[in-house]
Amino acid sequence: MSGDSATVVEATKEADDAQGRQRSTISFPYVDLNSATELARAIHGNVGLGECDDAQLAAWTNQSIKSSTFRIQLSGARLFGLMATDGSGKHRLTDLGRMIVDPNQAREARARSFLAVPLFKAVFDNYKGGVPPPAAALARDMVGLGVAEKTKDRARQVFERSAEQAGFFAHGKNRLVMPAVAITEELPPADQEDEDNHSGSGGGGGGGKGGIDPIIQGLLARLPKSGDRWPEAERKLWLQLLEGSFKLIYKDAGGVTPVRGRMIDHIVEQVEKDEAAN
Repeated sequence: MSGDSATVVEATKEADDAQGRQRSTISFPYVDLNSATELARAIHGNVGLGECDDAQLAAWTNQSIKSSTFRIQLSGARLFGLMATDGSGKHRLTDLGRMIVDPNQAREARARSFLAVPLFKAVFDNYKGGVPPPAAALARDMVGLGVAEKTKDRARQVFERSAEQAGFFAHGKNRLVMPAVAITEELPPADQEDEDNHSGSGGGGGGGKGGIDPIIQGLLARLPKSGDRWPEAERKLWLQLLEGSFKLIYKDAGGVTPVRGRMIDHIVEQVEKDEAAN
């Protein structure tokens, strides 16, 4: 299975073992922008615009391929829009990732990356040009936006570090201001860009059709090719993930708001266990 698929599989198993824990309903990374940028630089420094796998990227960044910290860094780089992973588990830079390693475009890329994170964009929309509240109040605001109570402080810390790294605190930490960069056009989402660059690879579906949520596109792109071996347990898990994705994306008849960000919460549980063990 691909790197993305393996992460989702393990996250789902962890979810089964942790039923009842509150989950975040809005996506945010557990690493800051600088940490995500490290992976983009590692890819660019070793293969340029080419591809690499988990083992190569882990070696280039002096990490273990089995490390939960490494997997969370991968997830963060994708969430910031810097990296895409295809159905075979190969990683490559997105257009935004190429920009962020270019000194002439890095400033704009950092601003774009920061706003690519749903939680960070929501907080910026609430306080842009204004005065953010003190730390405790900001964390409570994040809970209102969908962050789980248990992870609110971590979400706030990553937000504040990333905002500073992206230049949103250039006028002081008491002002959240868009950096003076000219963002003139929208870049394609990382998942959509990956579909465009790898059409026909990785198996049975996706198609890159407009209007299809990237989560669904990602699952379809990870279908094995016709004739490949696909154990029944993994097939059932894929179907469960697809059903869960529908619940994440679409409202039901009662107008329930879509839920996002749960998978990353599952992964961070393992990181916390690793950190406690060390």
